[in-house]
Amino acid sequence: MVIHQYCCNFATIKLLFYHFKHIYTMNDMKSIIQQRELCQQRDKEFLALYGPTLDAMLNQGMSESKARRAAALFTIANGHPHYHVSHERAYRCVCHLLNANDKKGNGAITHRTSEDMDLAKGRLRQQMWQEITQRVGVLIKQGLSVDNAIDHVLEHCRASRFFISPATAMTKICPKARCRALRF
Repeated sequence: MVIHQYCCNFATIKLLFYHFKHIYTMNDMKSIIQQRELCQQRDKEFLALYGPTLDAMLNQGMSESKARRAAALFTIANGHPHYHVSHERAYRCVCHLLNANDKKGNGAITHRTSEDMDLAKGRLRQQMWQEITQRVGVLIKQGLSVDNAIDHVLEHCRASRFFISPATAMTKICPKARCRALRF
């Protein structure tokens, strides 16, 4: 059940959503909307590469289910998409990883885990954040600030691959492939 509550505070109006015992503010809602938009951009980029790859594999005489799976795997491994993450999230994660790397280099023991900083728990997302952090680290060594380095990486650099699982590609991005292609 969603209850809309309007709170006036002269200059600002807050809209709170009470849903499953969690309070969503307008900032939360903007963040959720931004994350969905970034996922949609990633999906469009994936489909732009997936379609021609699938057509080529079907033209070679592969069965449809095998061609869909092979095209998804090929696109995941060989696609070079943009990093579809927000600057705020990238700043949080990259700074955390840079600090953790500095502490490891100095031999210090860190007690804060990735979960404390709301970092991704999945292996693929961790690989993506490590890749972004490595690129930002190179730019910092060249004299850029952390903010400018993150902006540069997010705007101008391409990822080494799509950081999604084959199951995500087949079920969420390519819904036509749901029926047989999931039976690996």
